Amino acid sequence: MTGRLFVIGTGPGNPDQMTPEARQAVEAAREFFGYFPYIDRLNLRPDQIKVASDNREELNRAEAALKRAAEGVDVCVVSGGDPGVFAMAAAVCEAIDAGPDEW
Repeated sequence: MTGRLFVIGTGPGNPDQMTPEARQAVEAAREFFGYFPYIDRLNLRPDQIKVASDNREELNRAEAALKRAAEGVDVCVVSGGDPGVFAMAAAVCEAIDAGPDEW
């Protein structure tokens, strides 16, 4: 079974400004991959797992999230602001292009 992979942005800073779609992804996901301060902006439940990393590790972060999704875990890749503008969507696409066929 393949898990779902969500790529979300935290919005402009205030948690109330996250999109409804991003909030739904946060509710649905089990593991969260992102830069420390971006993940810390989320109000996660005790059963949800933070997989935080340092800045400039976007491709490694995307690959780790894709591996977990391929293992059946619903995962969320977290960006600050807009994930397209702040590169996590691009990093996920780059990892998919370079990764195994199941991604």
